[in-house]
Amino acid sequence: MTLEFRNRAIPVMKSGCGRGFTLIEMVVVIAILGLLAAVIGPRFIGRDAFASRGFYDEAQSVVRYAQKTAIGWRRPVFVCVTATVVSAGTVSGCGTLLVHPATGAALTTTAPSGVTLTPTSFGFDGAGRPSPNAQVTIAIASTIAGDTARQIMVEAETGYVHP
Repeated sequence: MTLEFRNRAIPVMKSGCGRGFTLIEMVVVIAILGLLAAVIGPRFIGRDAFASRGFYDEAQSVVRYAQKTAIGWRRPVFVCVTATVVSAGTVSGCGTLLVHPATGAALTTTAPSGVTLTPTSFGFDGAGRPSPNAQVTIAIASTIAGDTARQIMVEAETGYVHP
């Protein structure tokens, strides 16, 4: 292809499609990925805080399941908390544990290393109220860096289980 300009032919080159990335685009993408890896990476490498949060959720589920079972069966169900274990059973002291609905194993959860609980024992009556009829607090302390202390509350009259 040529253009005529004052009786002279000037060759015009077709510009091809630009394929690939420019050097600036590559440097920007690498810098962003490096920044994300530096900020997010340590959170995935240190899994202790995740294990602690998972234990907290499981412990709260054990207490809720104990309350729902007491209501469903219309008979007392007991919750036993030691320094490292939360379990639910049908007799005081949790000698006979409830069965986990999904796995069929005993309904208990064990704290990961670095997590401790305030030992306590209480029960739910057939209406789902805690026995003795008082608010119950299960304190969960952690020595894991970046992990916060948590608690599980059981309300007095309703048996409502919440953080």
